[in-house]
Amino acid sequence: MLYKVLEQKFSPEFDIDEKHWKSNHKAGISGCFRIRNEEEFLEDAVVSHLPHLDEVVLAVQPSEDKTLEIADRLQRYSSKIKVFKYPVASHFIDHPQFSTDPPNSIYSFVYFSNWALSKCSHQWIAKTEGDVICLPTFSEIVKDVINNPTTICYYGRYILNVAGTKCNKISFQKPRNHGLDEAVFNNNPDLYYFENVGKWEAIRAHHIKYNGFSALHTKRCKKKYRKGIPGEDWVDFTRENVGLALSKYNSKVDRYKGPDNPLGPDCLFIPMHT
Repeated sequence: MLYKVLEQKFSPEFDIDEKHWKSNHKAGISGCFRIRNEEEFLEDAVVSHLPHLDEVVLAVQPSEDKTLEIADRLQRYSSKIKVFKYPVASHFIDHPQFSTDPPNSIYSFVYFSNWALSKCSHQWIAKTEGDVICLPTFSEIVKDVINNPTTICYYGRYILNVAGTKCNKISFQKPRNHGLDEAVFNNNPDLYYFENVGKWEAIRAHHIKYNGFSALHTKRCKKKYRKGIPGEDWVDFTRENVGLALSKYNSKVDRYKGPDNPLGPDCLFIPMHT
């Protein structure tokens, strides 16, 4: 892994602090949010996770909306929340240069992602996006981490894909993620760090433990998806529809490995107030 940023004008300010990242960290969990243009659900995402975390790191890229304003307000709201401002909008996975950016370029989404991880001060990191709303069952992962602080583990989180402008729909064809995108893992760059794996940036997960549903993904509730996503039907968010969609998805696409109900625990059906 390369820790010194390629472009000299951004060094040393935006070099990754290797010593800090590899040093002895405080007990507990740092939430790491990589964010850009997340004004719609950022506050809900952070506040819903806050009771479960010892620190929240908001790695903020330049945005065209009120993301930075909201991040600064959240930092004033709680001493747990720390805002780190990145100087450029990195090349996300849909950018033509994503796959060709040098791994230590300031424009590399992989570099930005590792820079964000390096800002975390606790022994564990909860990698979370700015549109993911925490469910009460996340506390089960937290308890496991507290009881096994030195264990090497990658706790995968299953997330239900809610949809619609009022978050009252569910994607019938893709009702959940595959359990590895959102995760809690050891804060150790020798074990867990982002790499370019073709079309995606990813952490090569190992010592995986799936802990079931613990969040709702609101990507499909955003303004830019109001017309829907090709190949997906959005149906009413009812226990019957969620169960049917998950049953079909689990049998055809990706076997559910969580310890809880693969058709959805009760907390999935708590109404969202966003």
